[in-house]
Amino acid sequence: MDISASTGPPASTDDPVAAEVRPPGDAIAAPATAAPTATRPVGAVRPVGAVPRALPVAALAGCAVLALVVGFGPGPLRLPGLPSSGEGTYWALPFARLVGRIASVATLGWLLAAAVLLPARRVPVRRDREPSSADDAPASLADDTAPRTDDAAPRTGEAAPRTGEAAPRTGDVATRAGAQARARSDDRPPAGLPERAAGSRQRPLTSTARRCGRYAADAAVVWMIATLAELVFTLSDVSAQPAGDVLDLHALRSFVASTEQGRALLTVAALAAVVAIVGRTVTTTTAAGALLAVAAVGLLPPVLAGHAATSGDHAIAVVALAVHILAASAWAGGLLGLLSAVRLPAGSFGPALRRHSRFAAGAAAATAVSGIGGAALRLGGLAPLWETRYGLLVTLKAVGLITAVALGGLLRRRVVDRVTTATAETGTTANTRTAAETGTTAGAVGRFVRLAGVELIVLTATLGLAVGLSRTAPPVDDALVPADPTRALLGYPMPPPVSAARLAGDWRIDWVFLSACVLAAGLYLAGLLRLRARGIRWPVGRTIAWLCGLAVVVFATSSGLGRYGPVLLSVHMTQHMLLSMCAPIPLVLGAPVTLALRAMRPARAPHRSGPREWLVAVLHSWPVRVLTHPAWVTANFIGSLYVLYMTSLLTTLMHNHLGHLYMNVHFLAVGVLFFELLIGIDPLPRRLPHPGRIIMLLSAVPFHTFLGIAIMSESSLLAADWYGRLVRPWGVSALSDQHTAGAIVWAFGELPTFAVLVVLVIQWSRMDDRRTRARERRIAAAGDVDAELDAYNAYLARLADGPTRRRTAATVSPAVRMTTTPPAPRTAPDDEGRGGRQATGGGG
Repeated sequence: MDISASTGPPASTDDPVAAEVRPPGDAIAAPATAAPTATRPVGAVRPVGAVPRALPVAALAGCAVLALVVGFGPGPLRLPGLPSSGEGTYWALPFARLVGRIASVATLGWLLAAAVLLPARRVPVRRDREPSSADDAPASLADDTAPRTDDAAPRTGEAAPRTGEAAPRTGDVATRAGAQARARSDDRPPAGLPERAAGSRQRPLTSTARRCGRYAADAAVVWMIATLAELVFTLSDVSAQPAGDVLDLHALRSFVASTEQGRALLTVAALAAVVAIVGRTVTTTTAAGALLAVAAVGLLPPVLAGHAATSGDHAIAVVALAVHILAASAWAGGLLGLLSAVRLPAGSFGPALRRHSRFAAGAAAATAVSGIGGAALRLGGLAPLWETRYGLLVTLKAVGLITAVALGGLLRRRVVDRVTTATAETGTTANTRTAAETGTTAGAVGRFVRLAGVELIVLTATLGLAVGLSRTAPPVDDALVPADPTRALLGYPMPPPVSAARLAGDWRIDWVFLSACVLAAGLYLAGLLRLRARGIRWPVGRTIAWLCGLAVVVFATSSGLGRYGPVLLSVHMTQHMLLSMCAPIPLVLGAPVTLALRAMRPARAPHRSGPREWLVAVLHSWPVRVLTHPAWVTANFIGSLYVLYMTSLLTTLMHNHLGHLYMNVHFLAVGVLFFELLIGIDPLPRRLPHPGRIIMLLSAVPFHTFLGIAIMSESSLLAADWYGRLVRPWGVSALSDQHTAGAIVWAFGELPTFAVLVVLVIQWSRMDDRRTRARERRIAAAGDVDAELDAYNAYLARLADGPTRRRTAATVSPAVRMTTTPPAPRTAPDDEGRGGRQATGGGG
């Protein structure tokens, strides 16, 4: 049977190439004998009912596993003479939670498919003429591996690119018009952002992606209902009353207002309602991405009210659980989203499958690492793995995740590589495929449906184990141990007396910052290796600066400073000064955004966007324009210290599980933004001139001095509800330590301020030389002389030669004869003035 002759719908809107408007002359003439019949694209693969079969079976598997866990559990607590919630709540609560988790995973996965995995429809671009040269060609026709001018252009604070980094490609016609266009392209402001491709702001979704949005809205409805049911059953469980007795508006309102768990569940239900309402109207990748962020946030509130929030090392346990839930949900949800898109043409499904394969590998790694870290905190050793019920469930959950990883590897080896290779060899459109090639691809996609379905079932069964695990008491339960109040506040015992040696050597690893710094260093070095493979040199000083900045962050958060920071306000203040004034200086000199723009390749067809395009879109977004405005950055850099230390916010954050982490992240981010505006190299929406930068730097000095004096002269204890409750048998009083913290604020900023001032002066002094070199490169690229500059030099030479030069001036050609009024001298760069050069006389 000839597959190309089978009947079906017309050309599918799922093929992004179908939406392209071809320029005149590019149309492919159809044979005279071809009849205009509606045919299915040859590359389309149509397994029927992939999702209707996989999702119910996976849900049943999860419910069966949960039933086994609950059925073999201890049963509801019954004490003589005391009320009980009953068997109904005992069984209904975990199943309501499981249904909500499955619905949340489905919501996240379908939105992930619509916003990230599936190709968007191409925005029609009409061209009235054929490009005359490579310089006139649209950006979409450029070679993916060719260096771009947007991230290689010289700019303030950055050395000019070396010769050869942006060499013209083979076959380019270096016409005079093209050379002049390249010269004009260098006349952009030196601190400008990389250009964004036309139509990248709003990319319309294909019909399959819009259908995923509708599926996500339906799943969000189930998510919301299951969460509200979980809220009712949770109230029944904690109040030891049957569910029917707590269905009272006053009781529910009181539960939500008085407990963190009630507020968390209500927040999740509200976010799910937003996704359910908006999901059906999503038509662009930007809207789908925003809704994806809302759904991801909806997974986090229960984390702050679970077992992790009551354990020792609160922040680490909560962050590990949050990463674990997000990564596992994206892993399983992305698989479900791809199962919904198997009807796509092979030219679109193959790239989507390849992108999900890379994404799933990272998500699986994050799931494994965060799960191991969380289990280690809760178990406290290896023996509970086989001695306790909690450890047995953790072991079974680990087996399930390992099985899913093995299935993912099998999927990649047998399906992903074959589909992507077939797509690359035979073309991305249906018109270039034969029936045999299409059958091969269809067989590979069929294997994907079977393997992905099994992997989804395994992941959902593991999710059932995770829900059962949340209903099981861990062997290490710090909330039930009436230890000393200091350990209850800190999460660890009171350290020994402070000393310089202990501050430097008594490390307490902050796994959140250490993991983030290791990841940042690895990504930076990977980008550096990619540039080196292309033959592009990257300054060694930037690499050293970036690694030194990360080392300062690790030292400030994981050394003895991290251990003694919650105990002594002076050490706490030293941490904040290091994170806000020392670490950001080398970090911004490392230019990580510039490295990312140069190292990442543009998205491959049929995808219209990828990591590089997302980064460019973020740089162009209005939140970045607001957050990097000099007035806002300066006010935030100065005012955040006053808001934290002069109000009760410090006490609130110290008592919060993640409060100390929030403060460290905030001060690091504020410092990076402040010094990026002053001495940074990365592209930003706006930058001040150098005199404005110096004023911005010096304006922060008196405010730090005044804050230090205010803390030193304060007679009452800051955060008294925290530092006053700590039982510290050594050292000076809390008030004396507070005065030391004020002195640190007063004196700490002088050395970083002086260093930044020196860097600013050096950058300012080198700006003229850099602009002169850029001007000379533009003149050489245009193959022309700078007539205006030559005329001015001739005028100066005539003045120096005296009367003899004036007598011979009459013999000079009229085309270059000078007037008695000298031309106005111009500064070297045209970058900050007009876009092009104005030739005088007969200069070309």
